[in-house]
Amino acid sequence: MQSYGGAPPGFPLTGRNILLAIDTTDASVSAAQWAMHEFYRKGDTFHLVHVARILAPQLTIHHQYHATYDVPDPKPPIDERAFLERLKEDIREKITRPMDSLGMPHNLHLFLDTDNAPASAVCTTIFKVAEQVDAAILVVAAHGKGHEGGRDPWGAYLGSVADYTMNNTKRPVMVVRSYTPPLVLHMSRSAGKLAGGGPTSPGSAAGGGGGDSNTKSLGGASASG
Repeated sequence: MQSYGGAPPGFPLTGRNILLAIDTTDASVSAAQWAMHEFYRKGDTFHLVHVARILAPQLTIHHQYHATYDVPDPKPPIDERAFLERLKEDIREKITRPMDSLGMPHNLHLFLDTDNAPASAVCTTIFKVAEQVDAAILVVAAHGKGHEGGRDPWGAYLGSVADYTMNNTKRPVMVVRSYTPPLVLHMSRSAGKLAGGGPTSPGSAAGGGGGDSNTKSLGGASASG
């Protein structure tokens, strides 16, 4: 696999290093949101590890004697640089831009798989980064797909990467199947008084509207929904 980006081992950091094994699916975005809202604390750093599969197009020829052959597709090869730029922009839009808005440090470790590597090889790459940064936890998404490609109605199948990670690392692992971020509203002391809710301490999070609210402080940062 080829590596693009990522900090070298031994670089100075404070706080914990949180490793997120990501792709650009909704399940992976949910896992990142869980880590941002439920696990992150001030001083931590996120390490996003993504193994992108970029394979040369192929044509499959089916022979009349039930044999198949894969041959290279005559179409022009994939523009690797353009592929990487689109991928980075997708990750930035879905995952790292929200981290930036909340002041959460992050570092992208991007690898290219050009050999159709199995889940074990992908996880070996993830584990190596975890060792380099001494990750406090590995956060992965449970994609919930059945072995035949269908949805898993019982929620028992985690996905190949999550399953391998759970069974082959001694580090703490959090598998996130789904997550909805809480609504976090910041109100100043004066705003709290005007709303009739009594005094609030500076930097506290409070929900308005007269109904039940779901609030959480995000390591000293807050966001409005």
